[in-house]
Amino acid sequence: MSACLRSLPLLFVLSAGSAVAQPAAEPPAPRAPEPKVERILYQDGYTRVEELRIGGQTRSIDVRTRSTLPGYEVRPIDPGVSDERSGAGVRRWRVLDF
Repeated sequence: MSACLRSLPLLFVLSAGSAVAQPAAEPPAPRAPEPKVERILYQDGYTRVEELRIGGQTRSIDVRTRSTLPGYEVRPIDPGVSDERSGAGVRRWRVLDF
């Protein structure tokens, strides 16, 4: 009987070790929802303006005219940068358009 009592702590250690070796199942981390993508089109008789918004923030503004002038892109406002440094509202002309 004393041999049985001596092996009892050994069984405790072995059973505790196997319980620790198995990792606990973690619930999956919640995923952020995909940002809403909007393509907005403004058009009148002479001009067509296409605006791309992702997550409510304007990413690009593309202007095309019906005249012989080429289209251009307007740089949108970047909320993280001051207006003087961001160049917001500046037109960028496309020189080579393929």
